[in-house]
Amino acid sequence: MKSGLLVGIGVVILFLIGCGDGDVVIQEDPDVQLENDSIAIAEYMSEKGYENYSTTPSGVRYLILDEGTGDPIDESDIVTFDYIGILLNDTIFDTTVKAVGDSIRAHFLEDSVGLADKTVHETFLALYYEDKIYSPLTYTYSVSGWTIDEQFIQGFTDGITVTFNQMNVGGKAIIALPSAIAYGTRGSGLLIDPNTPITFELYPISVTKQ
Repeated sequence: MKSGLLVGIGVVILFLIGCGDGDVVIQEDPDVQLENDSIAIAEYMSEKGYENYSTTPSGVRYLILDEGTGDPIDESDIVTFDYIGILLNDTIFDTTVKAVGDSIRAHFLEDSVGLADKTVHETFLALYYEDKIYSPLTYTYSVSGWTIDEQFIQGFTDGITVTFNQMNVGGKAIIALPSAIAYGTRGSGLLIDPNTPITFELYPISVTKQ
């Protein structure tokens, strides 16, 4: 089922090189930040051609890009899925897909030769290191939500809850999260600045019926 996921990954890999916009301005008014995030997400979705997306009460924008042709996802199903986390500047900050991580690593290894400042390259090479193990996530779906560890951000759980019950195995969805339900004012690591809206591509790859 993963073969369909890899269609277009070559395009995704090549747009990942922006690493933030330099100085970070911390917006302390959450209403203003949400408005800024909403504008940025709307522009991103429009640029990608993702029209007619929906919005959850929590603020997640989502769109089913491919319903898939495999098994449907029903309540109490155990679902295994891959994801690719992407910033609005097209930087891939996380993935469970080995082909994606390996391609990013190869790109930065090749382009790091002769560079005077290798900070960006070293960041990505550390994130997608040679022996990294990539594993899809497996959780149980229910109408009241997902049995997902609390370490996951609110927008991620909201996004898969609202998309997976509209998909089959082999499908694809995009979710876009305003910063308040992503990594908020703290950011995450070297790639996700404070107050950063983010997106995830979601790919259900198998379902176990209970």
